[in-house]
Amino acid sequence: MGRNISLERRAEIGRERRLKTRAHILQIAFELLGREDGRATRIEEICVAAKVARGTFYNHFTSVEEMFRALTFEISHDFNIAVRSVIRRVPNGAISASFALRYYLHKTRDDPAWGWAMVNLSAGGPIFGEETMRYATECVMDGMVTEQFSVASPEIGHDLMQGATLAGMITLLRAPQPPDFPEELVAQIMRGLGVSPTLIERCVQPPLPDPFAYLAEHGMASERPVIDMAEFLARR
Repeated sequence: MGRNISLERRAEIGRERRLKTRAHILQIAFELLGREDGRATRIEEICVAAKVARGTFYNHFTSVEEMFRALTFEISHDFNIAVRSVIRRVPNGAISASFALRYYLHKTRDDPAWGWAMVNLSAGGPIFGEETMRYATECVMDGMVTEQFSVASPEIGHDLMQGATLAGMITLLRAPQPPDFPEELVAQIMRGLGVSPTLIERCVQPPLPDPFAYLAEHGMASERPVIDMAEFLARR
């Protein structure tokens, strides 16, 4: 019995050490990627900075690209959850999409290391990661279904929103911009999506609440029905 407990405890200690090592590698990777030239970061640099062997790195990640995906999720998931606690409580389509884009731009200005990491991690995969890509696509679909957006396809709408926001983040990171730069950029994105001037004002005028404080106070709103893209396109 005592031996079984001991073996179980050893296994638990091993799991804890593994999680701690993985978290340490991701933290070091974030520090390296949170620089303007961070996209050039190699496995060797991460291993040296983290003081782990190359074999240890591969015990946790099969490749640097897998590690990049894990890091993207690690640094964006909690923020996305907090942002969604806000945008699920505002009208679908242009307003919810605008709030999300404004949040990303303002966070970039407030936390440049996070901004550079998101920019660099977006270079080799979906912009801002797979989770954010899914949320952005839902916003575009909402805008098309409600006829607030006038775009030929969800892909064009997604690329316009995410691509322009990514470029705006780089602009914010490289040089100081006017305080209302995020709102001016988002207003221009909405014009490109065909949103009416009156609705654009509602997209960029309201102040944004702190998303984490809002989540703590109000909790997460219920999920909205997910639009089936194939069914929607078949109706067009």
